[in-house]
Amino acid sequence: MTPPAKRSGAAKGAATTSPEAAVAAERAVVAVGAEDFLAERVVAAVLAHARSAEPGLERRDVDLGAESGLGDLVAACSPNLFGEAAVVVARGAENADEATVRELVGAAAQGEVRLVVLHPGGVKGRKVVDALVVGGYVLAPCEKAKGRAVEEFIARELRSSRRSATPDAAQALRLAIGDDLRSLAAACAQLVSDLEDDPISAESVALYYDGVADVPGYLVSDAVLGGRAVEVLRRSRWALANDPGAGPALSAAVAGGLRGLAKVASTPRGAPEAEVAREAGVPPFKVRQLREQAQRWHPAALAAALVALARADAAVKGRDVTGRALREEGLDREQGTYVLERALLDAVRNRGRH
Repeated sequence: MTPPAKRSGAAKGAATTSPEAAVAAERAVVAVGAEDFLAERVVAAVLAHARSAEPGLERRDVDLGAESGLGDLVAACSPNLFGEAAVVVARGAENADEATVRELVGAAAQGEVRLVVLHPGGVKGRKVVDALVVGGYVLAPCEKAKGRAVEEFIARELRSSRRSATPDAAQALRLAIGDDLRSLAAACAQLVSDLEDDPISAESVALYYDGVADVPGYLVSDAVLGGRAVEVLRRSRWALANDPGAGPALSAAVAGGLRGLAKVASTPRGAPEAEVAREAGVPPFKVRQLREQAQRWHPAALAAALVALARADAAVKGRDVTGRALREEGLDREQGTYVLERALLDAVRNRGRH
Protein backbone atom coordinates (compact mmCIF):
# COMPACT_ATOMS: atom_id res chain seq x y z
CA MET A 1 0.00 0.00 0.00
CA THR A 2 1.18 3.52 -0.75
CA PRO A 3 1.37 5.54 2.47
CA PRO A 4 -0.53 8.81 2.67
CA ALA A 5 1.31 11.91 1.56
CA LYS A 6 2.99 13.83 4.35
CA ARG A 7 1.44 17.17 5.24
CA SER A 8 3.24 19.93 7.00
CA GLY A 9 2.11 22.78 9.24
CA ALA A 10 -0.48 23.05 11.97
CA ALA A 11 -3.87 21.53 11.52
CA LYS A 12 -6.19 24.10 10.00
CA GLY A 13 -9.29 23.87 7.90
CA ALA A 14 -11.86 26.18 6.39
CA ALA A 15 -15.23 26.15 8.14
CA THR A 16 -17.79 24.07 6.29
CA THR A 17 -21.09 22.31 6.91
CA SER A 18 -20.26 19.53 4.45
CA PRO A 19 -16.81 18.24 5.47
CA GLU A 20 -17.71 14.72 4.34
CA ALA A 21 -17.67 15.77 0.68
CA ALA A 22 -13.93 16.39 0.70
CA VAL A 23 -12.75 13.36 2.70
CA ALA A 24 -14.99 10.42 1.74
CA ALA A 25 -12.29 8.80 -0.40
CA GLU A 26 -9.40 9.40 2.03
CA ARG A 27 -7.81 6.52 3.92
CA ALA A 28 -6.89 8.51 7.05
CA VAL A 29 -9.12 11.32 8.33
CA VAL A 30 -9.19 13.34 11.56
CA ALA A 31 -12.56 15.02 12.18
CA VAL A 32 -12.16 17.99 14.52
CA GLY A 33 -14.92 20.04 16.12
CA ALA A 34 -17.83 20.10 18.53
CA GLU A 35 -20.53 19.39 15.93
CA ASP A 36 -21.18 15.67 16.43
CA PHE A 37 -23.66 15.61 13.56
CA LEU A 38 -20.99 16.63 11.03
CA ALA A 39 -18.50 14.16 12.52
CA GLU A 40 -21.08 11.39 12.13
CA ARG A 41 -21.51 12.36 8.49
CA VAL A 42 -17.76 12.15 7.95
CA VAL A 43 -17.72 8.63 9.38
CA ALA A 44 -20.74 7.63 7.30
CA ALA A 45 -19.19 9.04 4.11
CA VAL A 46 -15.89 7.20 4.60
CA LEU A 47 -17.76 3.97 5.34
CA ALA A 48 -20.05 4.36 2.32
CA HIS A 49 -17.15 5.04 -0.04
CA ALA A 50 -15.15 2.10 1.29
CA ARG A 51 -18.13 -0.27 1.12
CA SER A 52 -18.90 0.77 -2.44
CA ALA A 53 -15.72 -1.13 -3.37
CA GLU A 54 -15.84 -3.76 -0.60
CA PRO A 55 -19.45 -4.36 0.49
CA GLY A 56 -18.50 -6.64 3.38
CA LEU A 57 -16.08 -4.16 4.94
CA GLU A 58 -16.16 -4.12 8.75
CA ARG A 59 -16.41 -1.10 11.05
CA ARG A 60 -14.32 -1.26 14.23
CA ASP A 61 -14.84 1.33 16.99
CA VAL A 62 -12.17 2.27 19.51
CA ASP A 63 -12.28 4.63 22.51
CA LEU A 64 -8.81 6.17 22.77
CA GLY A 65 -9.66 7.56 26.20
CA ALA A 66 -10.21 4.11 27.73
CA GLU A 67 -7.50 2.37 29.77
CA SER A 68 -7.31 -0.30 27.09
CA GLY A 69 -7.40 2.31 24.29
CA LEU A 70 -3.93 1.63 22.86
CA GLY A 71 -4.36 -2.14 22.95
CA ASP A 72 -7.81 -1.88 21.38
CA LEU A 73 -6.37 0.34 18.64
CA VAL A 74 -3.58 -2.10 17.86
CA ALA A 75 -6.09 -4.96 17.66
CA ALA A 76 -8.49 -2.97 15.49
CA CYS A 77 -5.75 -2.02 13.02
CA SER A 78 -4.44 -5.56 12.75
CA PRO A 79 -5.72 -7.80 9.92
CA ASN A 80 -7.94 -10.70 10.99
CA LEU A 81 -7.47 -14.32 9.98
CA PHE A 82 -9.34 -13.76 6.73
CA GLY A 83 -7.45 -10.60 5.79
CA GLU A 84 -10.66 -8.60 5.57
CA ALA A 85 -10.48 -4.81 5.29
CA ALA A 86 -11.93 -2.50 7.92
CA VAL A 87 -12.68 1.09 8.78
CA VAL A 88 -11.41 1.96 12.25
CA VAL A 89 -13.35 4.77 13.98
CA ALA A 90 -11.32 6.09 16.92
CA ARG A 91 -13.01 8.45 19.38
CA GLY A 92 -11.49 10.47 22.21
CA ALA A 93 -8.42 11.72 20.34
CA GLU A 94 -8.06 14.53 22.89
CA ASN A 95 -6.98 11.85 25.41
CA ALA A 96 -4.45 10.11 23.17
CA ASP A 97 -0.87 9.85 24.49
CA GLU A 98 2.32 9.82 22.41
CA ALA A 99 2.33 6.04 22.02
CA THR A 100 -1.24 6.11 20.73
CA VAL A 101 -0.42 8.88 18.27
CA ARG A 102 2.54 6.87 16.97
CA GLU A 103 0.26 3.87 16.47
CA LEU A 104 -2.30 5.99 14.61
CA VAL A 105 0.33 7.47 12.31
CA GLY A 106 1.92 4.06 11.77
CA ALA A 107 -1.42 2.45 10.92
CA ALA A 108 -2.12 5.20 8.38
CA ALA A 109 1.30 4.67 6.79
CA GLN A 110 0.77 0.90 6.50
CA GLY A 111 -2.54 1.47 4.74
CA GLU A 112 -4.09 -1.85 5.78
CA VAL A 113 -7.20 -0.16 7.21
CA ARG A 114 -9.02 3.10 6.76
CA LEU A 115 -9.01 5.34 9.82
CA VAL A 116 -11.34 8.08 11.04
CA VAL A 117 -10.15 9.77 14.24
CA LEU A 118 -12.62 12.00 16.11
CA HIS A 119 -11.52 15.02 18.16
CA PRO A 120 -14.12 17.31 19.83
CA GLY A 121 -12.12 20.48 19.20
CA GLY A 122 -10.83 22.87 21.80
CA VAL A 123 -7.38 23.24 23.29
CA LYS A 124 -7.08 19.84 24.93
CA GLY A 125 -5.22 17.41 22.70
CA ARG A 126 -4.67 19.97 19.94
CA LYS A 127 -1.11 18.70 19.52
CA VAL A 128 -2.58 15.30 18.73
CA VAL A 129 -4.46 16.78 15.78
CA ASP A 130 -1.35 18.59 14.54
CA ALA A 131 0.71 15.39 14.80
CA LEU A 132 -1.87 13.38 12.88
CA VAL A 133 -2.08 15.95 10.08
CA VAL A 134 1.72 16.00 9.80
CA GLY A 135 1.58 12.20 9.82
CA GLY A 136 -0.68 12.05 6.77
CA TYR A 137 -4.24 12.48 8.06
CA VAL A 138 -6.68 14.70 6.15
CA LEU A 139 -8.42 17.28 8.34
CA ALA A 140 -12.24 17.40 8.32
CA PRO A 141 -13.43 20.51 10.22
CA CYS A 142 -16.66 19.80 12.13
CA GLU A 143 -17.30 23.08 13.95
CA LYS A 144 -20.67 24.44 15.01
CA ALA A 145 -22.30 26.35 12.15
CA LYS A 146 -23.05 30.04 12.53
CA GLY A 147 -24.70 32.80 10.54
CA ARG A 148 -24.96 32.37 6.81
CA ALA A 149 -23.39 28.91 6.97
CA VAL A 150 -26.62 27.59 8.50
CA GLU A 151 -28.71 28.86 5.59
CA GLU A 152 -26.17 27.40 3.16
CA PHE A 153 -26.59 24.08 4.98
CA ILE A 154 -30.37 24.27 4.55
CA ALA A 155 -30.01 25.06 0.85
CA ARG A 156 -27.61 22.13 0.38
CA GLU A 157 -29.87 19.73 2.23
CA LEU A 158 -32.78 20.66 -0.02
CA ARG A 159 -30.62 20.64 -3.15
CA SER A 160 -29.55 17.07 -2.42
CA SER A 161 -33.25 16.18 -2.82
CA ARG A 162 -33.55 18.35 -5.94
CA ARG A 163 -35.58 20.95 -4.08
CA SER A 164 -35.08 24.56 -3.07
CA ALA A 165 -36.46 27.21 -0.73
CA THR A 166 -36.87 30.95 -0.84
CA PRO A 167 -34.47 32.99 1.38
CA ASP A 168 -37.28 33.92 3.77
CA ALA A 169 -38.29 30.24 3.99
CA ALA A 170 -34.78 29.36 5.17
CA GLN A 171 -35.04 32.09 7.82
CA ALA A 172 -38.48 30.85 8.84
CA LEU A 173 -37.08 27.36 9.27
CA ARG A 174 -34.29 28.70 11.48
CA LEU A 175 -36.80 30.62 13.57
CA ALA A 176 -38.89 27.48 14.00
CA ILE A 177 -36.11 24.94 14.54
CA GLY A 178 -33.02 26.90 15.56
CA ASP A 179 -29.47 26.36 14.34
CA ASP A 180 -29.03 22.72 15.37
CA LEU A 181 -27.89 21.00 12.17
CA ARG A 182 -29.26 17.59 13.09
CA SER A 183 -32.72 19.04 13.68
CA LEU A 184 -32.52 21.15 10.52
CA ALA A 185 -31.53 18.14 8.42
CA ALA A 186 -34.50 16.19 9.77
CA ALA A 187 -36.80 19.17 9.15
CA CYS A 188 -35.59 19.53 5.56
CA ALA A 189 -36.18 15.84 4.92
CA GLN A 190 -39.69 16.12 6.35
CA LEU A 191 -40.53 19.22 4.30
CA VAL A 192 -39.31 17.54 1.11
CA SER A 193 -41.40 14.50 1.90
CA ASP A 194 -44.61 16.33 2.76
CA LEU A 195 -44.64 19.53 0.68
CA GLU A 196 -45.03 19.66 -3.09
CA ASP A 197 -44.35 23.36 -3.74
CA ASP A 198 -40.94 24.29 -5.10
CA PRO A 199 -39.31 26.48 -4.09
CA ILE A 200 -40.60 25.93 -0.56
CA SER A 201 -42.03 29.19 0.79
CA ALA A 202 -41.94 30.81 4.21
CA GLU A 203 -45.73 30.47 4.42
CA SER A 204 -45.47 26.71 3.88
CA VAL A 205 -42.79 26.39 6.56
CA ALA A 206 -44.85 28.41 9.04
CA LEU A 207 -48.03 26.46 8.37
CA TYR A 208 -46.21 23.13 8.53
CA TYR A 209 -44.70 23.86 11.95
CA ASP A 210 -47.79 25.44 13.49
CA GLY A 211 -48.65 22.20 15.27
CA VAL A 212 -45.15 21.17 16.31
CA ALA A 213 -44.49 21.15 20.06
CA ASP A 214 -42.55 24.21 21.31
CA VAL A 215 -42.61 25.87 17.87
CA PRO A 216 -45.78 28.04 18.12
CA GLY A 217 -44.20 30.28 20.78
CA TYR A 218 -41.47 31.37 18.40
CA LEU A 219 -43.98 32.03 15.63
CA VAL A 220 -46.31 34.03 17.89
CA SER A 221 -43.35 36.07 19.14
CA ASP A 222 -42.23 36.81 15.59
CA ALA A 223 -45.77 37.91 14.66
CA VAL A 224 -45.99 40.23 17.69
CA LEU A 225 -42.63 41.84 16.94
CA GLY A 226 -43.63 42.25 13.31
CA GLY A 227 -46.97 43.85 14.22
CA ARG A 228 -49.15 41.24 12.48
CA ALA A 229 -52.27 41.19 14.65
CA VAL A 230 -54.31 38.68 12.63
CA GLU A 231 -51.40 36.26 12.58
CA VAL A 232 -50.88 36.73 16.34
CA LEU A 233 -54.50 35.81 17.00
CA ARG A 234 -54.52 32.88 14.60
CA ARG A 235 -51.25 31.38 15.81
CA SER A 236 -51.88 31.84 19.53
CA ARG A 237 -55.35 30.30 19.30
CA TRP A 238 -54.04 27.43 17.19
CA ALA A 239 -51.27 26.75 19.70
CA LEU A 240 -53.70 26.81 22.64
CA ALA A 241 -56.19 24.62 20.78
CA ASN A 242 -53.48 22.00 20.28
CA ASP A 243 -52.23 22.35 23.85
CA PRO A 244 -54.51 24.18 26.33
CA GLY A 245 -51.61 24.36 28.77
CA ALA A 246 -49.30 26.18 26.35
CA GLY A 247 -50.07 29.64 27.80
CA PRO A 248 -46.92 29.94 29.95
CA ALA A 249 -44.72 28.85 27.04
CA LEU A 250 -46.34 31.40 24.73
CA SER A 251 -46.02 34.28 27.18
CA ALA A 252 -42.39 33.35 27.90
CA ALA A 253 -41.55 33.18 24.19
CA VAL A 254 -43.11 36.56 23.41
CA ALA A 255 -41.56 38.20 26.48
CA GLY A 256 -38.18 36.79 25.43
CA GLY A 257 -38.67 38.21 21.94
CA LEU A 258 -39.58 41.63 23.31
CA ARG A 259 -36.55 41.65 25.63
CA GLY A 260 -34.31 40.76 22.68
CA LEU A 261 -35.89 43.59 20.68
CA ALA A 262 -35.31 46.03 23.54
CA LYS A 263 -31.66 45.04 23.87
CA VAL A 264 -31.05 45.36 20.14
CA ALA A 265 -32.79 48.75 20.10
CA SER A 266 -30.53 50.00 22.90
CA THR A 267 -27.26 49.16 21.11
CA PRO A 268 -25.40 51.81 19.06
CA ARG A 269 -26.65 52.08 15.50
CA GLY A 270 -23.27 51.36 13.91
CA ALA A 271 -22.32 48.40 16.14
CA PRO A 272 -21.36 45.19 14.25
CA GLU A 273 -24.11 42.57 14.09
CA ALA A 274 -21.98 39.93 15.82
CA GLU A 275 -21.35 42.28 18.74
CA VAL A 276 -25.03 43.21 18.98
CA ALA A 277 -25.97 39.52 18.94
CA ARG A 278 -23.67 38.81 21.88
CA GLU A 279 -24.97 41.77 23.89
CA ALA A 280 -28.62 41.03 23.16
CA GLY A 281 -28.39 37.25 23.46
CA VAL A 282 -29.99 36.64 20.07
CA PRO A 283 -28.78 34.68 16.99
CA PRO A 284 -26.65 36.87 14.68
CA PHE A 285 -28.96 36.27 11.74
CA LYS A 286 -31.85 37.96 13.62
CA VAL A 287 -30.06 41.23 14.39
CA ARG A 288 -30.88 42.93 11.09
CA GLN A 289 -34.55 41.91 11.31
CA LEU A 290 -34.79 43.09 14.94
CA ARG A 291 -33.19 46.43 14.06
CA GLU A 292 -35.80 46.99 11.37
CA GLN A 293 -38.62 45.98 13.73
CA ALA A 294 -37.28 48.21 16.53
CA GLN A 295 -37.75 51.28 14.33
CA ARG A 296 -41.50 50.63 14.42
CA TRP A 297 -41.69 50.30 18.22
CA HIS A 298 -41.84 53.31 20.53
CA PRO A 299 -39.64 52.70 23.62
CA ALA A 300 -42.59 53.46 25.95
CA ALA A 301 -44.80 51.00 24.06
CA LEU A 302 -42.10 48.34 24.30
CA ALA A 303 -41.79 48.86 28.05
CA ALA A 304 -45.57 48.73 28.47
CA ALA A 305 -45.74 45.50 26.44
CA LEU A 306 -43.15 43.87 28.70
CA VAL A 307 -45.12 44.85 31.81
CA ALA A 308 -48.34 43.53 30.25
CA LEU A 309 -46.65 40.26 29.32
CA ALA A 310 -45.40 39.82 32.90
CA ARG A 311 -48.99 40.18 34.13
CA ALA A 312 -50.24 37.83 31.41
CA ASP A 313 -47.62 35.28 32.43
CA ALA A 314 -48.97 35.35 35.96
CA ALA A 315 -52.53 35.12 34.61
CA VAL A 316 -51.94 31.98 32.54
CA LYS A 317 -50.44 30.46 35.68
CA GLY A 318 -53.69 31.15 37.54
CA ARG A 319 -52.68 34.34 39.36
CA ASP A 320 -54.50 37.68 39.09
CA VAL A 321 -52.08 40.60 39.27
CA THR A 322 -53.52 44.10 39.65
CA GLY A 323 -50.82 46.73 39.76
CA ARG A 324 -48.20 45.21 42.05
CA ALA A 325 -50.66 43.20 44.16
CA LEU A 326 -51.30 39.47 43.93
CA ARG A 327 -54.98 38.82 44.55
CA GLU A 328 -56.02 35.83 46.61
CA GLU A 329 -58.64 34.52 44.19
CA GLY A 330 -57.09 32.69 41.23
CA LEU A 331 -57.94 32.71 37.53
CA ASP A 332 -59.15 29.72 35.59
CA ARG A 333 -57.54 28.72 32.30
CA GLU A 334 -60.01 30.59 30.09
CA GLN A 335 -59.55 33.81 32.08
CA GLY A 336 -55.77 33.50 31.90
CA THR A 337 -55.93 32.89 28.15
CA TYR A 338 -58.06 36.01 27.71
CA VAL A 339 -55.52 38.14 29.61
CA LEU A 340 -52.69 36.76 27.48
CA GLU A 341 -54.59 37.34 24.25
CA ARG A 342 -55.39 40.94 25.18
CA ALA A 343 -51.77 41.60 26.13
CA LEU A 344 -50.54 40.29 22.78
CA LEU A 345 -53.04 42.28 20.73
CA ASP A 346 -52.54 45.46 22.77
CA ALA A 347 -48.78 45.17 22.26
CA VAL A 348 -49.25 45.01 18.50
CA ARG A 349 -51.85 47.79 18.37
CA ASN A 350 -49.87 50.22 20.54
CA ARG A 351 -46.35 49.47 19.35
CA GLY A 352 -45.88 52.80 17.59
CA ARG A 353 -47.62 54.94 20.20
CA HIS A 354 -46.15 57.01 23.00
